[in-house]
Amino acid sequence: MKKLVTLILAAGMVFSTANGASAVDMKVSGEWQTAFTFADNMYNDYGAAKNHKGSSDGTFKAAQRIRINFDLVASEYVSGRVQLQVTDGDTNEYNWGTAGTGGTGAGVTARLAYLDWIVPNTNVLVRMGRQSVALPSYTFGSSVLDDVIDGVVVSAPINDMVALNIGWLRPAAEVNKWDNPHRPHSSVDLAYLSLDVTGDGFKVTPWGMVGFVGSMAGAEYNAAGNVIAGPSTFDMLGDVSNENTTAYWVGLGGELTMFDPFKFTADFLYSGNDADHTAERSGWYAALGAEMRLSMATPFLRGWYASGDDADSEDSGRLLSVDGSAAFDPSGIYFDYYSQISGTPDVCSAAGTWGVQLGVKDVSFIQDLSHQLSVTYFQGTNNTNRVTGPATSATFVNHKNDGPIGYMTTADSAWSIDFMNSYKLYENLTANLLLSYLVTDFDEKVWGRDYDNIFRGTLNFTYEF
Repeated sequence: MKKLVTLILAAGMVFSTANGASAVDMKVSGEWQTAFTFADNMYNDYGAAKNHKGSSDGTFKAAQRIRINFDLVASEYVSGRVQLQVTDGDTNEYNWGTAGTGGTGAGVTARLAYLDWIVPNTNVLVRMGRQSVALPSYTFGSSVLDDVIDGVVVSAPINDMVALNIGWLRPAAEVNKWDNPHRPHSSVDLAYLSLDVTGDGFKVTPWGMVGFVGSMAGAEYNAAGNVIAGPSTFDMLGDVSNENTTAYWVGLGGELTMFDPFKFTADFLYSGNDADHTAERSGWYAALGAEMRLSMATPFLRGWYASGDDADSEDSGRLLSVDGSAAFDPSGIYFDYYSQISGTPDVCSAAGTWGVQLGVKDVSFIQDLSHQLSVTYFQGTNNTNRVTGPATSATFVNHKNDGPIGYMTTADSAWSIDFMNSYKLYENLTANLLLSYLVTDFDEKVWGRDYDNIFRGTLNFTYEF
């Protein structure tokens, strides 16, 4: 915490000096979250042992997340933002007690750092640097990319109805340094294009993205410079590839609001790559949603289907994502819904699953108090032979060690019950209580063990300023 205070004071001195010299206005905003979580059968090691019976008792932890934005505004045409974040180094939060008594508590990192500027004599906005990027997804959170990433994004309004978005993103790259061995093909680059079409009561977004994955992207090396772990798949490949690979995504999403109080959403996505054999991967995803806004509540119904792995194919039939940076969100335990920090197994993609969700949100009977309740049933779409088949088979990669958390088969299913409550204590301070329960039906014959249900309760306080 001392590091954070020191950095803030130093930043303030620097920015105030710059303000006097170049008339730059500095604006400070941010979010401060503190969370207390009790969970049962959730914090275990990944893989086949995940939440199996007898593996865990109830656990409790406290954590906080601090994000402070410094906006440096020179004019309506040029500005920059730096967002500082307190972290324990491994996550986007700081877990109480990890530094020990008298420890420094956390490190401070620049989570966001980007420059905004308008192309002269136009309305074209250019954002350059480390920024939040979410690919279009109207029904659920994106199963491809919704995270902080480095790059350049250009937003160009064509007319009152149409806007064009173009981006170059770099999720991974090895820096070339003087007197260091050069390792070629170690980068991942993404080229993105979307078109927002907005009319009276509707919005439609066709989009596409191409990814260029180096054969050594994500590889780990020892002190001698030798590879000790194969290249990361970045979730763009079915298996580790030894060749440069091109991945691609094409999608179409939209919403229909002209039939007020009804709102309808839809998404479709297809993805693939040009790798060979077990590294080849292609998959698709579709989702539909409907809701009806009433005076005291908004009931909703949503569903999705994402392709999975077949039994007799050496390639993968699952949807591609970008390095675990997605945010698919229909469950408060299994997927990425309402994490409120101190979260979940955090499966961020719909790949290899299908499901349906029924719920009600914006329920309010008392001023400043609101509720959301949802029940979600989901099942795997991966063939069981991908788990039960021999690991030495040349026809497919065996997923026995993955476990059903993250790799569900057609024999696995679950019910997620999520109850979110929010109370506005003050204008800037909100208390949130999330209660989630996952009823698991993971096939014991497939995985070779029985699995417990999972519970999570999180009391979260969010201060926004």
